[in-house]
Amino acid sequence: MRKKEVFNVTFSAIMLSLSVVLELLFKFVIILDMPNGGGLSIAMLPVIVASIVCGWQYGLVAGIGYGLLNFLIDGYGFSLWSFIFDYILAYASVAIAAVFRKQILEGKKSYFALAVVCVFLLRWVANGLSGVINAEAWGYNAEFLAEMFGDGKTGMGYLFLYSFVVYNYPYLSMSCVFCIVVGILAYKVLFQKFVREETEE
Repeated sequence: MRKKEVFNVTFSAIMLSLSVVLELLFKFVIILDMPNGGGLSIAMLPVIVASIVCGWQYGLVAGIGYGLLNFLIDGYGFSLWSFIFDYILAYASVAIAAVFRKQILEGKKSYFALAVVCVFLLRWVANGLSGVINAEAWGYNAEFLAEMFGDGKTGMGYLFLYSFVVYNYPYLSMSCVFCIVVGILAYKVLFQKFVREETEE
């Protein structure tokens, strides 16, 4: 195995481990925790970094690995579809961060922020769709929607509104901002070595 591949595997494994540690820490320090899974956390940041530094393939593996471990730690697998959308597709989203790898390793922090936003947008779509597809399992029935939005407001549109906006948007948007802020503050620590190597190539 070539030196670069050894580094990528090792670095991705370390970032995956760090994500799991952060996930566990945020389980104990509850800032915003949702009743059916999800909460404010920066646990996705290390696997996003792995995707940027090592490439989308490693980010994909690290992201899915983190999703599976997250499921084992405190999963809400109400159905096969919730498992696929909430723990496979949602965390596989970190692979898209590698699209902006060149710009980020050149030191362009705005592209790092864009990469994190793209990751969380994809995760938001996956989590939101999971809520819609698994509405009955989550308890999002007509009676629940009527209590939430008012009598007669129980159609599919309100189900999408609840799953995407009321439930998933608050904690995912806050986590996204949190990851961007921490990532930019730690930019030199996370990327300085790789910025130097990139510009020397």
